[in-house]
Amino acid sequence: MSLTTALVGGGGGVAVALIAAAVYRDAARVGVDLGSPAAWAALVVLTGGASLVTLILVPDAPLPGVLVLTALGPLLYVLERDDSLNGDDAADPTRLPSQSGESTDGTDEGER
Repeated sequence: MSLTTALVGGGGGVAVALIAAAVYRDAARVGVDLGSPAAWAALVVLTGGASLVTLILVPDAPLPGVLVLTALGPLLYVLERDDSLNGDDAADPTRLPSQSGESTDGTDEGER
């Protein structure tokens, strides 16, 4: 094992552990609807670990694929977190989530 491989594996492992700890803490604080904080942290560890193993054991692995695998766990968590925070409202295809109230004069500002 070369020094570069050891550094990538060790540094990547520490990074995956820190990200999983942050996901666990945030999931416990927010109270995500689907799954438990431990399950989301395990998903981050699984996807991050799989990408590290792929990167170390398969030197010719395409980097975009490794990056997609790395980002999969945290991105799925962010989507579920957003749904847990904002998902109770009825869907309205005519309004953006950032629009908070009705227009006072009855006209739609977006149609000018």
